[in-house]
Amino acid sequence: MEKRISARLTFRAKAYIHWNNHDIEGQVENVSVDGAFVTAASKVQINDVVSLTINDTPTVGINAKVVRLTNTGMGLRFEKALHF
Repeated sequence: MEKRISARLTFRAKAYIHWNNHDIEGQVENVSVDGAFVTAASKVQINDVVSLTINDTPTVGINAKVVRLTNTGMGLRFEKALHF
């Protein structure tokens, strides 16, 4: 069953995640007004709060909660919805 509230758009851009005094580089694969999926190798856990910056966009230091982990990355839910 689909749990997403908002539609995801394919969007690829370099991303930087600041978490627990670490900076992780990854790539945004898709984004919506309330979340994103970022491919990155990391040791984050479900419910960790991270700060996301998406390269070449006005999205700098967006607080997000890790809501899903896969072998390739993480699903993030933004603390506040984005406005495009």
